[in-house]
Amino acid sequence: MAFQRLDFAVDDVLDCLNEKNVIGKGGSGIVYKGAMPGGAVVAVKRLPAIGRAGAAHDDYGFSAEIQTLGRIRHRHIVRLLGFAANREINLLVYEYMPNGSLGEVLHGKKGGHLQWATRFKIAVEAAKGLCYLHHDCSPPILHRDVKSNNILLDAELGAKVADFGVARVIGDGPAAVTAIVGSCGYIAPGELPITSPS
Repeated sequence: MAFQRLDFAVDDVLDCLNEKNVIGKGGSGIVYKGAMPGGAVVAVKRLPAIGRAGAAHDDYGFSAEIQTLGRIRHRHIVRLLGFAANREINLLVYEYMPNGSLGEVLHGKKGGHLQWATRFKIAVEAAKGLCYLHHDCSPPILHRDVKSNNILLDAELGAKVADFGVARVIGDGPAAVTAIVGSCGYIAPGELPITSPS
């Protein structure tokens, strides 16, 4: 793991988990903006707890995020700063991206207009992040849910690939996909089941 020592504690992270700090809600959890005592601003994703012993094992991508983001660093991949977990709560702490997601900028209430040069820059930077995952990581990592809402934008509209909840580390063996994952409209054609017309 490539984690570093942080200047704040779990209690500081827990203090930001209230409704006024919510900056996003998704299928897997709620994201909060948090100002830490040392001045750092972070994004905290709260995921449902795994559940009681004997319950079906679904950690909502918690383990996948730690396994992938916990060991890599790249300027076009969002940084996972730390995590905390117990029987009641799973938290992932990321660097804060002040311009939100590309999806929000293009289609959301913010509705910003991006010049073509900016759009091109964002596309190239996201592609560089994905290229790093596929070709420079050992073993390679497949994101499996690339979409505009999973491309985050920093203060200068620099792009970073995010949300590795369904990512998969490819080992030395065959890279067989056992289940279709991702978001409708964004799933790679090679993962869609082929059916013949009746």
